[in-house]
Amino acid sequence: MKALVLYEKKDGATDLRDIPRPDVGEGDVLIKVKAAGICAADIDFYRAKATEMLRPPVILGHEFCGVVEGVGSDDVPWKVGDRVVSENTGYVCGNCFACLTGKYLLCPERKGIGYSMDGGFAEYVRIPSQIVHRMPDCLHLLPDKVSFREGAVLEPAANAYKTVVQEGGLKAGETIVVVGPGPIGLFSVQMAVISGASRIFLVARSHRVDRIELGKKLGVDTIVLSDKQDVGEAIMSATNGEGVDVVVDTVGSDEVMTHAMNMVRPEGCIVRIAWNNIPATIGLDQLSNRSATIQGHYGYDYISWRNTIRLAEKGRINFEPMISRIFTLDQWREAFQMVENKSVLKAVFEMDTRDAKSGN
Repeated sequence: MKALVLYEKKDGATDLRDIPRPDVGEGDVLIKVKAAGICAADIDFYRAKATEMLRPPVILGHEFCGVVEGVGSDDVPWKVGDRVVSENTGYVCGNCFACLTGKYLLCPERKGIGYSMDGGFAEYVRIPSQIVHRMPDCLHLLPDKVSFREGAVLEPAANAYKTVVQEGGLKAGETIVVVGPGPIGLFSVQMAVISGASRIFLVARSHRVDRIELGKKLGVDTIVLSDKQDVGEAIMSATNGEGVDVVVDTVGSDEVMTHAMNMVRPEGCIVRIAWNNIPATIGLDQLSNRSATIQGHYGYDYISWRNTIRLAEKGRINFEPMISRIFTLDQWREAFQMVENKSVLKAVFEMDTRDAKSGN
C-alpha cells in the first residue's frame, strides 16, 4: 500500500513509500482510509519539530476517517463496513488519573496515531487491540450525512467545541474574542454562533483578507486588525469598558496573552490553545485584578467528539469553506507546502478519486 512515511527525526526526512498492508491481529480493527486532514502539526513533524513525540519510522496523519475493512475478533465493537472517524489515540495506560476520569488524551503514557504509531496518510491503518478494548470510543461512527472529507476535519472541529463550549463555558447572549483566523479559530467562530454568542470578535492581521472575509461569512460581527489597532483598547471600547466573557487564543504569544488579560471581563475566561516554546515574560497581575481564569487546552474528549458529530449530522457546521483543497497522496509535497505557507486553510487527502468527485 502507499503510505507517507517519516523515516528519521530530520527536517524533510519524509517520503511516499510502498509498504505492506497492516495485518489484523487479535482484537485489532483495520480501517480503509477514505480521507485524511493535514494539520499544522504534521508540518512540524515533517520539519523535525516536536520530536519528543515522534517514533520513526512512522506513517504520518492523525486526522482521518474511513471504512472498517477487518476486525480481529468477535468481541470488537465494530463491524466490517462501518463508516468511522478515528480519535487518533493508539495507546493509553488505563490506570492513571487521566484515564480513569475519561481524560485519556492527558495520559502520560499516551501514544498518538500519526506520530508515535502509524497513522492515516496511507491506504490502510490499524487500530491496535489494546486501545480498542481499553477505550472503545477511540473510533466514532460517521453518520451517512457526513461525507468522508468532512469527517477528515472533525478533529479540529471537536477541538473548537471543547474550547468554546466545555472550557470557555460560553453561554447564549455572551461575547467572545477569537484570536487567529486559522482552522481551529474559524471552527471556534462557528461554535460560538451555534452557542448563541451575541457578539463575536475576530482578531487577525490585515493581510489575511481571505480569512477575514470567511470569518464574516461564518458569523463574525467585528474584525480587529492586530497590526493596525491596539487590540485590547479596541475590544474594551467596543464593549463599553466591560470586556468579553471568553477569549480564545490560537496564537500563543506573550503579546496575545497580554491583550487577552486586558480585554476579558471580570471573572471571564481565557482559553489558550496555541503552543509556544518561548518562555513567557509577562506579568499576571491584570489576571488577578479581574479574577479571571486562564484555561489550558489540549485536544478533546468523548463529549467533544459526540456533540461535534451530532452537530455535523444536523448540518450545523459549515465545512465547505473550511476545506480549501483536496489532494491525492501523490501530491503530498504540494499539499504540505501550501499548508506550511498558509495558502490553504485546511487541506485534505482523499485516497479514492471516486470520493473526490462525489464528496462521499
